[in-house]
Amino acid sequence: MHHYRGELWLILVTLLAASGWFVSKAALQELPAAGFIGARMVGAALLFLPFALPQLRQWTAGQFARAAAVGAAFSGNIFFWIQGVAHSTHFGEGALLLSSSMLLAPVLSWLLFRHRPSPMLWLSLAISGCGMYLLNAGKSPLQMSLGSGLFALSALMSALFFVLNNQFSKGMNALPLTTVQLACAGIVCGGYSLAFETWHFPLSAASWMWLIIGIVVITNTRFLLQTHAQKICPIGNAAMIMVLEPVWTLLFSVLLLGEQLSWEKATGGALIIAALLLYRLPLRQWHQRKD
Repeated sequence: MHHYRGELWLILVTLLAASGWFVSKAALQELPAAGFIGARMVGAALLFLPFALPQLRQWTAGQFARAAAVGAAFSGNIFFWIQGVAHSTHFGEGALLLSSSMLLAPVLSWLLFRHRPSPMLWLSLAISGCGMYLLNAGKSPLQMSLGSGLFALSALMSALFFVLNNQFSKGMNALPLTTVQLACAGIVCGGYSLAFETWHFPLSAASWMWLIIGIVVITNTRFLLQTHAQKICPIGNAAMIMVLEPVWTLLFSVLLLGEQLSWEKATGGALIIAALLLYRLPLRQWHQRKD
């Protein structure tokens, strides 16, 4: 059991990530969507700031600019995600759509920075595309529900975030970089909320509880656990385990929200997960051969 400690921590991370969908949905009963996620991101950044500040003081203006660029992509990702949460009760479908960002990221990296993707990517994308078609009940992408469309936009921004993070964060430690990214998302979403959303005060104790859980458990604790686990878990195993997040989200959505698991959705979800695994497995073997 001790030998698989990193893997067990990462499984807990995926459970926390899946729980975040439902914690956020509960908070949105009273809080505006962008306002909630803005407060959550700012709160998490403030908790990390005392520990990140010594390193942030050593950053150059260029490092802050690169971190802010990555933070802008993260802001778009988290903004569209919380809007999807607000407009949907089909979280399993949303999580599966969002997981496609793992396959979109290599395509964006190729288009933006000419990083040639693995040949296996194209087969994985074709399988994933079939899965998404079934998820949408065989309809055109233009006939997506509002919630699914927002999750698809979040997936695109998530892929851009992965690419920019990989390109611009070299030489930066994870904690100060994450602190800046969280702060950027909090400022963008909070600013949008102040300009366009309506707040209703006083907030109930339940809303404060969900907000605190969202900050301390779902954001800060999950980040620390994931950072620690990835240091002691082989990269191939870590990549495989992280695929569990949409699976947990789908199961929780069926149990807690009564999401209907039709044969199209089950088959589509299985195809998307299979596409992710197909892409990850050859990549892992390639890294092993390279080493």
